[in-house]
Amino acid sequence: ASGDISNLAVKCLVPLVKRVPETRLEEIVDELCRKLLNSNKEQQRDIGSIGLKTVVSEISSNESATCLVKRLSPKLCTYLVQPDASADVKSECLDILSDMIHRFGPQLASQQEMLRVNLLPQLDIGRAGLRKRAIACIAGLAAVMPEAVLAGVCEHVIAKLNADSKSQSARTYVQMIGAISKSVGYRFGKCLPSAVPVVLNYCATAAENDDEMRESAFQALESFVLRCPREVTPHVDAITSLTLEYIKFDPNFADDDDGADEDMDDDMDDDEDQDDDSEGEYSDDEDSSWKTRRAAAKCLSAVISSRPERLGGGYAPPPPP
Repeated sequence: ASGDISNLAVKCLVPLVKRVPETRLEEIVDELCRKLLNSNKEQQRDIGSIGLKTVVSEISSNESATCLVKRLSPKLCTYLVQPDASADVKSECLDILSDMIHRFGPQLASQQEMLRVNLLPQLDIGRAGLRKRAIACIAGLAAVMPEAVLAGVCEHVIAKLNADSKSQSARTYVQMIGAISKSVGYRFGKCLPSAVPVVLNYCATAAENDDEMRESAFQALESFVLRCPREVTPHVDAITSLTLEYIKFDPNFADDDDGADEDMDDDMDDDEDQDDDSEGEYSDDEDSSWKTRRAAAKCLSAVISSRPERLGGGYAPPPPP
């Protein structure tokens, strides 16, 4: 019953936040933050999260939006960097920040440095869900960054890729550079000379079973081609060659073609009786190479759509040595 009452109270926020003065809006934000960030009760945290998301989605005037971002951003950012922060609450904070960044980007000018400093470290944390949410926040923020700040963020991400080859970290930063490119469009062109080679390298050298890395790399390359068609020109041949190589990528048929079908059928039957996480067995259900082929095909499609004049044979793979 108390949950029903709380839900009704949250619904009342919809008309309320559109009418209250800024001082009252600050009080509402403070109380909802207290519930989300300081309560030990899951129900209270849920109410705080839903309430803040409601406030962010319903605020309409520029004055109220400016008041909201100045009041809310520091509280959420402070929690993100606390060493004992709950992963679940951090997830909610990042969702709220993402909503706020995408709705009120221009009003965040005075908060950009604080957001940048607190969001970038979230790319190195352990939980994949938190990293993906941080990527969405940073990409959204990049769209309203001044040129110098944007260049600094891109340099940081590329430097991380050049310095850290661990697959989990590298995948995150490849996804990050692709998301920034997609968000800022042609403004990313200045970063292409340093971004394209490192992404190509990660794609070409990824482990055979690391389809997520190749998929992320091809998605980033696709974004480069579509968002920066002029600046990417010097790299088109290398991108095309890589897409043609991986568009037919299928490790299942790398060896013993005659017995491949029978072996895969046997593996599928055996796996039905074993735990999904068992190692050493392989089946079509575990095959994710289609992600590589799909991403390569979409990247090649982007190249062709931006350069249709090359269709007369310009995309043919090089002859074997």
